[in-house]
Parts: sequence; C-alpha cells; structure tokens
Amino acid sequence: PMDLSTIKKNIENGLIRTTAEFQRDIMLMFQNAVMYNSSDHDVFHMAVEMQRDVLEQIQQFLATQLIMQTSESGISAKSLRGRDANRKQDPNDK
Repeated sequence: PMDLSTIKKNIENGLIRTTAEFQRDIMLMFQNAVMYNSSDHDVFHMAVEMQRDVLEQIQQFLATQLIMQTSESGISAKSLRGRDANRKQDPNDK
C-alpha cells in the first residue's frame, strides 16, 4: 500500500532520497488506485488523470534538471579554460 501520507513520511525519514524513488512511490500509489477501483469509480478516473498530470510535471522537472546540469557543466568548462588562459599569461610561470 502507498499513499501521500506515507510518501511524505518516507521523505521526512530519509527513506525517499531521489527523484526516482519519489517517482516510484507516486506511481505505485496511482497504480494501486487504478488496480483496486473499478473503471466506473471516481477514484479510478481521478487517479488516471492525476497520474498523467504528475508524469508531465516529473518530465518537466527532469528536463529542467538536465538543462541545469548541462549549463553548469558548460560554465565549469569555461571557468577552467579561463583559468588556464590566465595561468599561461602569468609572467611568474616558467
């Protein structure tokens, strides 16, 4: 069984530490709601709709995370190149 209260508790207790672990438990919660409720039940339909929305949000988050990592990587490389260029121009270097 999985629900939002359990997920929150697991985050607070450090049992969920990564986005992947969070996603796993959220998806388990939705799958349980779909599996244990008939397709004509409101909970079934709400779970399907919420799952779709959450997947969309997670994809946007991961895309943003990837952009940030790429951006930080580019900045680090530029900074390092800048240091190397400064080091070569230093008259005290032999």
